[in-house]
Amino acid sequence: MIELIRTEARLTLREPIGIAFSLLLPLAIVLAFGLSASAAQPDPELDDQVPLDTILPSLALALAFGMAAIFMLPGFMADYRMRGVLRRLSTTPVHPAKLLAAQVVVQGVVALISVPLVLGLATALGMNLPEAPLALIAVILLGGAALFAVGTLVSAVAPDAKVGYVYSAAFFFPSLFFAGIWLPKEQMPGWLSRFGDFTPLGAFRESLENAFTGAGQDPLMLLTLAVTAVGAGTVAARVFRWE
Repeated sequence: MIELIRTEARLTLREPIGIAFSLLLPLAIVLAFGLSASAAQPDPELDDQVPLDTILPSLALALAFGMAAIFMLPGFMADYRMRGVLRRLSTTPVHPAKLLAAQVVVQGVVALISVPLVLGLATALGMNLPEAPLALIAVILLGGAALFAVGTLVSAVAPDAKVGYVYSAAFFFPSLFFAGIWLPKEQMPGWLSRFGDFTPLGAFRESLENAFTGAGQDPLMLLTLAVTAVGAGTVAARVFRWE
């Protein structure tokens, strides 16, 4: 299994564009908005929150995990299915499930690498350290599990990489809106903002923000992440096609 993970890591490194989007795009967002003097000041339009302490790092981490889980993972697995790699592996001792697990590990590591990068850059720009670091770690693990379960589900049904990217985009870009990335949730109607809290990416980003501010976690949002992780993972295991 370790050798398989190494092989998948080498193959992933041959696709630097995907890694760049997963790691550099979140950093670019923090840098572009964090350099503004207003980013370190309470914003009345954001309920007097300091963007650099709350919204920017949570947004960047949600974006990094979403890219790795919902785009990179399905892209690799759908490409393997289209080229018959999974079908050939099913006749060998290396079961295709191990290949999926290896890809989850590799893309999970890419997503986790974004954490110190985002926090390091934001801290250099003046971000205060998270008020609830243990809660932040727990949310990252739970939210990561939920998003990768969704990515696994997309991998389960996409016949090839192109269709996989269409499926990923159909889920990911609306999720960005509901998570408050296109429009701050504080500027949404109350019902729309609350609806976004019960989407996987929305619950992840909002829970991250709560950890940064030290506010108590919303049990319903954590439940949303847990149900997504278990539900999407279970459905993916049932419908996954190896060819």
